[in-house]
Amino acid sequence: MSKPTLSIAAACIAGLASCTPPPPVPPPRFQPNPPFPPEQVSPYDSPTDVAPQPPAPAQPPTATGGYPTAQRTANPDQVLSPYEPYNVIDVAGFKSGQLARDPSNQKIFRIP
Repeated sequence: MSKPTLSIAAACIAGLASCTPPPPVPPPRFQPNPPFPPEQVSPYDSPTDVAPQPPAPAQPPTATGGYPTAQRTANPDQVLSPYEPYNVIDVAGFKSGQLARDPSNQKIFRIP
């Protein structure tokens, strides 16, 4: 090899050495759990910042089957459950007089 070729090869090798990727960044340190367990919250408790709903008047069981009747709402496809917590329940597809089940407490009621 001649001297100019040798110097060009050395320059290329030096240039490639400067193109190496930076060293990898170490992963973040493992953070252990806090020294105390988090406060457990029940999904069934109502938040304190929401005003409680007034209870709907309890309806006595009807003579037909002994199941209470739900209350109508402004939306014809929804009724107010006769059982606590008095949820609004979607009853689309049901006819008046049919039985339905409140999904929050599994109790049966009659569609108005």
